[in-house]
Amino acid sequence: MNRKILIGVIVLLLLTNIGSIIYFAKASSNASGKQAGNLLMNLSGSVAQIGNESISEAEWVELLKKRYGKDVLKQMIDKKVVAQLAKKYDIAVSDEELKREIELYQRMVGAGADAHEHPDIQVMEGKQLKEEIKHAILLEELITKDVVIKEEELRKYYKENEHLYDLKPLFQISQILVKTEEEANQVLDELESGSSFSTLARERSIDEFSAPSGGAMGWVDTSSNYVEPAYFDVIPELEKDEWSDPVQTDDGYGIVMLHDKKPGNKYEFEKVKGQIRRQLALQQMDSTFNPEQLWKELDVKWEYGSE
Repeated sequence: MNRKILIGVIVLLLLTNIGSIIYFAKASSNASGKQAGNLLMNLSGSVAQIGNESISEAEWVELLKKRYGKDVLKQMIDKKVVAQLAKKYDIAVSDEELKREIELYQRMVGAGADAHEHPDIQVMEGKQLKEEIKHAILLEELITKDVVIKEEELRKYYKENEHLYDLKPLFQISQILVKTEEEANQVLDELESGSSFSTLARERSIDEFSAPSGGAMGWVDTSSNYVEPAYFDVIPELEKDEWSDPVQTDDGYGIVMLHDKKPGNKYEFEKVKGQIRRQLALQQMDSTFNPEQLWKELDVKWEYGSE
């Protein structure tokens, strides 16, 4: 699923987190930042005390603004521009469409190789995930609203890529991988005695990708090429929050824990027709499109002028 705009929004997640840091830093001086404010009072008006020196809140916020302020402000403006223009052109995202896009996002990021190839990219969850994907859909609709794609082209694309919309069951799992069956049985004994799965994964697992995150492997399905195929012999039989007996793998013996599961789902053409239209329309457009091009319609002015 080559979604240029959607992927771009996902990669901006780290910037969003930076924006949150700036927001909560400022919030510490008012009622909405009560907990942070209490911390500041404990530090005698500073955010950090190092021997006889301190770092003030103003210094902290100023440095964050200097390093990241322009990018974060631009992102905030982009979102407001898209929201206002979507309202102007009567463009909306239904709950059904949002739910579908979230599921496809989880398949693309959570169950894709990127989760291991790019461990620095965080996977969005909850309210933030909904907001970012809704913004991405509205942005795509706005910039492709004047592009006409014939019905036969849409159906041809669906037929050629039908497998993308025939979704396999999805499983959220963690693993503990060790060298020998004896070690695996020892880990199993510790789990049954009440030890934490994530703690044991960090301490005992030899898998360099999942061990640092407590064994977490995200959402996976049978097409996930970084998951031991033998796991799928046992995962479907597990209940939520249940772990398996030791499973022999090419690298040793693994114990896999199931956190959650989602059933398979097939989207018929009419359900994904709008998404396909946007995707084909984007492919026809200049790949250098910048959301800032939409600002002119609303006569946006900002601190950085015409930079």
